[in-house]
Amino acid sequence: MKRFYSKESGCTYLEGIHSYMPADVVMISEERYLAVIANPDSGKVRSHDADGLPILIDPPIYVPSADELCARIDTAADDARARVAGDPLRAVEYDRARIEAQAFADAGYQGDAVPRTVAAWAINGRTAQQAADSILAEAAAYTEALYVIRETRLAAKEQVRTLMAADEVEQAQQLAEQTIAAIEAAVAGIGNNA
Repeated sequence: MKRFYSKESGCTYLEGIHSYMPADVVMISEERYLAVIANPDSGKVRSHDADGLPILIDPPIYVPSADELCARIDTAADDARARVAGDPLRAVEYDRARIEAQAFADAGYQGDAVPRTVAAWAINGRTAQQAADSILAEAAAYTEALYVIRETRLAAKEQVRTLMAADEVEQAQQLAEQTIAAIEAAVAGIGNNA
């Protein structure tokens, strides 16, 4: 029984079994069928030679687009912000604590009552003033991290687009990886990462 192969369909056909075969079929040996189609080498992909016979080649090198590299940078920034603040409602809670701690500090840590968000952190031997100062220090670190993330992300995306337009793919990929590492470093030890 003769075996045929179609470059167009990527399928094999057996004479006498398949009533229809594409117009581009070529006869292939059983050895080639077994080596290339039935049991190909790991890490290889199928291609075709000049005669339309199936062969195995190294896979082409994947080249990401500028949009893909920029999306990786955006995703890293989104993940970093989420690791610091948790969910968006926690970010609201942290901001409320910052506002109340700042008002308490501006009043000289005096007043009729310690703000609730400050009092909630005045635990384990912390005074209300220490709690307020801790909240404000953490808020300042978080705000600085947000600035660094934004500045790093936007500058890198513009540089990636410029490099990709100049066909400097490897440099663009390296820049994206370096930017992702810088974004992750910017949030180390802050908020929920502490």
